[in-house]
Amino acid sequence: MNKEKENGYSISFWGFITIIFLTVYAIANSEQVYYQMGYASITYILIAAALFFVPYSFIVAEMSSAFKDRKGGIYSWMAESVSEKFGLVGTLIWYGAFVVMWFSASTICVSLSVALFGKDTTSTWHIFGLSSAQTLAIIGVIYIVIASFLTTRGLKSISFLSNISMLTIIIIHIIIIGGGIILFVKSGFKFAESFDYTKVSSYFYGPNKDYASFLPALSFMVFSIFTFAGMETSCGLVDQVKDAKKNVPKAIIVSTVIITALYILVILILGVVCNWSDTFGKSGVNLANYSVYIYQQEFYRLGTVLGLSQSSSIALGEWVNRIIRILTLIGLTSVPIRIYTPIKHMFEGLPEGMIPKSLQKLNKNNMPANAILFQTCIIVFFIMLLGFGGDSVSALFDKMTLMTFVSGTVPISFIIYAYIKFKLNDNIKKDYEFFSKKGGIIWGSICFAVVTFTNIFSIIEPALNGNLDDTFWVALGPVLFGVLALILYKKYEKSHENIGDLKHSPVNS
Repeated sequence: MNKEKENGYSISFWGFITIIFLTVYAIANSEQVYYQMGYASITYILIAAALFFVPYSFIVAEMSSAFKDRKGGIYSWMAESVSEKFGLVGTLIWYGAFVVMWFSASTICVSLSVALFGKDTTSTWHIFGLSSAQTLAIIGVIYIVIASFLTTRGLKSISFLSNISMLTIIIIHIIIIGGGIILFVKSGFKFAESFDYTKVSSYFYGPNKDYASFLPALSFMVFSIFTFAGMETSCGLVDQVKDAKKNVPKAIIVSTVIITALYILVILILGVVCNWSDTFGKSGVNLANYSVYIYQQEFYRLGTVLGLSQSSSIALGEWVNRIIRILTLIGLTSVPIRIYTPIKHMFEGLPEGMIPKSLQKLNKNNMPANAILFQTCIIVFFIMLLGFGGDSVSALFDKMTLMTFVSGTVPISFIIYAYIKFKLNDNIKKDYEFFSKKGGIIWGSICFAVVTFTNIFSIIEPALNGNLDDTFWVALGPVLFGVLALILYKKYEKSHENIGDLKHSPVNS
């Protein structure tokens, strides 16, 4: 039965666009790609939008509508289209991406430092004779333990805090984009960063020496793909959209245009605000603190065009940085929800016996406390391992960021592969289709090739340059959780006396 009829309401066209926007868009994505690739990042954003975001959005919308009555979310998509084994591996790697994300918990220290001092001083932090990287690891562990403990207290006591987090995001956008527009007008519509339109290379290589040649620039695609990730969450609601056949495709196209245009707008505003070499061409800038330098430069320049003295302009930059970081810290009130959500999606809908029962057990607050504890132990172990691995703070933060981005895009390949099998299986009932069978297979294959090749290359690229250590860490998340899934499935398989009951082949619907 259609949920619209069951619930008595439906999601409007613009309502669905809003859901997509809140799921996919983040201003930090624009800031990060500008830091890494300058204006050239616009080229990669456009490629990712055309060859990934649009087809992937239709892919997950089709699968979500076909399996809307299944409880297991993306696990159901993959298990029904391919097999339970494939579904468990893909889902656990997807879940692992959220766990790997928390390996970078130590980056909270950057926000703490800027909130207190107006600038990033984390490279000088030392406690108990430990190095700065080790010190930050200890603080990151304390942070994740406290957040996990609060998560076990129940949704009722923490869910209202998410509204505070959303408000801080809106305020930060107003400050950054508003300040950039005022600076652009007051400076006579001039860009701080120049662009040579006559050189083809300017469209593919930025000022960052780390991405100034073909192979590293190619590996940058994983970041541009990640900026559009998350549609599998939004499209779980397609069956509740009013007149879905008409409105879902339109909403996806309109959302693509809005999000892509906004990313490009922010990148251009950053070009107004920051001369790349002056802002980032110094030691100590990394993937955890680059935004500190953006805001400092933006509001220092804004102060000067408004007639403030040099010292007052510097102070303005520091205080705006403080305000933004304080808002960021307030926004961390949503962390317990973000810790709990992937656990819920990971364990909900899996067949009985596929994962240990203890991980599904709920405490008196109706929270899976054992699963949260297990997840916290994994995160703490790797935070400590990374922090005490001998890297500098900048190298540590850069490694953590790359791990997060690769881990976050690898599961997408599993979902797209399942979609190709889904289109080939005529026995699976499809409520409605955005692609024809042939078109879906073609677009699915293109999307799969783009995402999979980008991930493989991002993993091996450091090794090609002689940095085996980075390749190991970047590949660790997907490999670790993939192996764990195979172990769990083997145990699940052995626990069944009648192996033929297991779904080694796609399930007919």
